[in-house]
Amino acid sequence: MPSTVTDKQLQQAVLQSVQDGAYPDSEAVISAELPSSALPGLLARFKQARERFKVEIREISTDTAPDIDGWIAQAKQLHNDLEKSRATARRIVEQSQEGVPAQEQIHDASNKVDLLKSEIVFNETLAGTLEHVRRIHEQLTLVQDATLGDQIIQAVDLLAVASQDMRCLGGFESTRVVGVLRHRADDLRNAIVRVLDECWDALITCHQSEQYIRIKSEVQRSSLITSEDVIRSMDKLGILKAKVDGLCKSLNEIILIPRLVFSSENTLALIKIDDKTIQVSGRLADCTIQDTFDDILLVVKYLSTHLPSEIGVSLLDILLPGLTSRLVSTWLADAVPSTLEGIDEYQEVLALVQTFIKDIHQLGRVGGNQLTDWVERAPQIWLTKRKETTLTRVRNVLSNGLGATHAVEREETQAVSRGDGVFSHDGGEDDWDVGWSDEEEETKNQEPHEDKVEEEDVSAWGLDDDTDDKPSSTRRTEAETAGDDEDVDQAWGWGDDDGATPSNTHDTVAKEGPALKSNGANLEPPNKVRQITLKETYTVTAVPRAILDLVFQIVSDAESLADISHKRSPVSPAATGLFTLPTLILAMYRATAESSYGKDTGGNMYRYNDSMWLAENLRTFSEEHGVKAGSNNPKAVGKLNSEADIKALEAFAKRAYGKEMEAQRTVLGDLLDGAQGFANCTIHPFAAECDTAVSSTVDRIRELNAQWKEVLSRSALLQSLGSLLSTVINKIIFDVEDMSDISEPESQRLTAFCNSISNLEDLFLPERAPGSSEDAMPLTAVYAPNWLKFQYLSNILESSLADIKYLWSEGELRLEFGAEELTDLIEALFADSEHRRRAIGEIRRSSMGR
Repeated sequence: MPSTVTDKQLQQAVLQSVQDGAYPDSEAVISAELPSSALPGLLARFKQARERFKVEIREISTDTAPDIDGWIAQAKQLHNDLEKSRATARRIVEQSQEGVPAQEQIHDASNKVDLLKSEIVFNETLAGTLEHVRRIHEQLTLVQDATLGDQIIQAVDLLAVASQDMRCLGGFESTRVVGVLRHRADDLRNAIVRVLDECWDALITCHQSEQYIRIKSEVQRSSLITSEDVIRSMDKLGILKAKVDGLCKSLNEIILIPRLVFSSENTLALIKIDDKTIQVSGRLADCTIQDTFDDILLVVKYLSTHLPSEIGVSLLDILLPGLTSRLVSTWLADAVPSTLEGIDEYQEVLALVQTFIKDIHQLGRVGGNQLTDWVERAPQIWLTKRKETTLTRVRNVLSNGLGATHAVEREETQAVSRGDGVFSHDGGEDDWDVGWSDEEEETKNQEPHEDKVEEEDVSAWGLDDDTDDKPSSTRRTEAETAGDDEDVDQAWGWGDDDGATPSNTHDTVAKEGPALKSNGANLEPPNKVRQITLKETYTVTAVPRAILDLVFQIVSDAESLADISHKRSPVSPAATGLFTLPTLILAMYRATAESSYGKDTGGNMYRYNDSMWLAENLRTFSEEHGVKAGSNNPKAVGKLNSEADIKALEAFAKRAYGKEMEAQRTVLGDLLDGAQGFANCTIHPFAAECDTAVSSTVDRIRELNAQWKEVLSRSALLQSLGSLLSTVINKIIFDVEDMSDISEPESQRLTAFCNSISNLEDLFLPERAPGSSEDAMPLTAVYAPNWLKFQYLSNILESSLADIKYLWSEGELRLEFGAEELTDLIEALFADSEHRRRAIGEIRRSSMGR
C-alpha cells in the first residue's frame, strides 16, 4: 500500500524535531521514509528558521545594549583596581626583604649570649663538682687512715658518708674520676671487711678438728676493739647475717649435732663449758632426755651470756627452731611408746619438755612453739606411733609368708528332730540312735538342758536353711552363668537362702536320709527335738592368728585407756582413736594379702579360709567385748564397731574363693573346648583331640582335689569340686544336645567319654564312720545338680527306643529332661522311621498330660 504522507508533512516533522525536540504523533509519519525529493524543501525550511532566529536575537540585543555597556565599564574598573593591589603587594615584599639581614644579626647575637651563659653555668658546676670530688677524696683518705689505725667504727662511718657523697654526683657518675673514686671506696670497704673478719675470728673461734668454740668480748689490735663495735660495723656493712648463719652452722656441726645424734659407735658427745669456751671433751655411752635438755639449756645460756644482744637474739632465733625440730624428730620421737607399757615414762618426758619450754622462755627466748605443739598433741602423736607400729607389724606378718598351717574346727549347734535322717547315709537311723545312747545318759546327768552328738564329719551344714529345692532340669547355660558369690556360698552351707545351691541340696538329702535305705527305722517320735553339735575341720595359715592377736591387743589397750584408772594419762583421749585401729589393720590385711597369698599354689583357698576364720573369730570377740564392756567399762560400750569390717572380710573371702573358682572354670572350659563340641569324635585327628580333652579335664579335677584336700573342709571341698564338675557336665550335655546327627560309633564314643567323667564320683564318697563295713553311696548328685541328668544322658546314648520310652514313662527320666530335649536327642540318635515318630508322639503327649 502506497504511503499517504506528503513531503511537507515529513519536512515539518523533521523541523519540529530539530527545533523543539518534538516527536511526531502520527504513526504514518514515524514509519515513513524520508525521500530525496523532500531534502530541498527541508533545507529551505532550515534557512527560513535560521533567519527568523537571527532577527529575534538582534531584537533582543537591541533591548539589552545599555546594560551591557555598564557591565563593560565595571569590568574595566575592576581591572584597574587589581593592578593597583598588585603594585602595593610588590612594594610590601620589597620592604620586608630589606629587614631580613637585621633579624639574622639579632638571632646570632642571642645565640652567643646563651652560649656564654651555659659556659658560665658549666664552669660553676665543674668547680662545685671538683670541690665535691676533692672532699670525697679527703674522706676516703680519712677512711684509709682510720682503717690502718683499727678505728673500725670511724672508718665505717666515714665510708658511709663518702658513699653517700658519691651518690650525689648525679650525671658525673660515669666519668673516669668518679670511677676511680668508686674503685678506691670498694678497696677500702674490702679492707675494712678483712679487718672485721679478723676481729670476728679473734672474738669467736670455731675449731672444727678440736671441737670447741671460744667467745671473747674484745680483741686488742692497734686499739682495743670490742665485740659490740665489730657487730655494729658488720651490721652497717650488711655482712652480719652471713656471719650469724656461719656461726649457727658451726654450732650445729661442732657442738649440737654430735651431742644430739648418735655416732657410728653409738655414743654421744660430752659437752664441757667454762668461762669462755664450749667444747666436746669426751663421749657418752648412755644419756637421758633430761641430760640432753640440761646440755641444751647450758648452751643457750652460754650464748645469751657471752654474745652481744644484737647477735644473740638473731642467732637463737635461727638456732632454736632447727634445734627443737631435731629434738622432736629424734629424741622425743624415740621416747613415744608404741604400747601402754611405756606410758608412765612418756608422761615424764612430757613433763620434762614443759619444764624445758619454761626455762627457754625465762631466758627471754622464743622458739619452743614446736615443742609446745608436741606436748599438746601428745595423744595424737602416741596414736600415730601406735598406728605406724601396728601397720608395720601387719606388713611384716604378710611379707614373712604364710607360715605353718594348722587345722581348725568350726562348730555349730543345731536343734533337730529325732526323725531327721541327718546321719542316715552313714549307717541308717538305727546307727544314729545307737550313737546317742551312752552319751545321752551322761549328758542328762551332767547338763540336763543340753544334749550333744559329735561326729568326725558332717558334710551337710545347712540345717538352719529355709529353702525350696527344685528339680535340675535346666540346660548348661543356666548353671554356667552362676556368679562367684554363688560359688562362695556353696563352699559353706551356713545360712544360705538360695534353694539351688549344692549345700541346700545336700541338706535336703540329709534330712530325707531314711528314704535312701529301705531298712532304716525311726525309733523315736519324729517331733522330738535334740541338740546336736556339728563340727568341720579346715586348714588355716599362721597369718590370721597373728592379725587377730594384734586386734586383741589394740582393743585391750583401748579398754584400758577408757578405764577410769587412766583418766589422768596424757594419752587417754586417744582411746576412741585406738578403737579405729582394727579397721586399719584389717584394711591393710586385705590390701596386701593378695600378693602374699599369691606365692602359694593354693593361695586363694588359704586366703578364703583365713579370712572366714578371721571374720568368725572377730564376730565372736565383738559380741563378747560388748557384754564385757557393758559390765566392766561402760565408756567402752559401742566403741568397737567391727560389723562393717567383718562383712568386708567375708566379701574379701568370697572374692578370693570366686576368683579361684572362676579361674578353674576357665581352665576346664578351655580343656573341653579342645574337643570342638565332640563333632567328628570318631574321625582322626578329631578323635584324639576329644580323648585328650576329656582325659585332661578328669586329670585336672583330680589334681584340684589333691591340692584342695588339705586346705578346705570336707563339705567345702565337695561343693567346690561339685561346682566344677557341674560346669564340665553342663558343657558336655550342651555339646551333645547341639549335635544334629549322632551315628552309632559316635554314640559309643560319647558314652565312653561320659563314663570317664562318671569315674570322678569316687571323689564324692562320704567318709565312713569308724567300724562301718557297708559300702558308702557317692554324694555326687548332691553337689553337682545336673549329675543325674548327665547319667541319664549316658544311658540314652546306648539305649534303644523301647528303653528310652520305658525310662520316660516308668522311670524318672522326665524329671531331668524336657520333652523337646529328649525328642531332639531321639531324632539325632535314630533314623527317621515309624517307630521313631510313634515314640516321639507318645513322649510329647505324655508331657502335655502331666
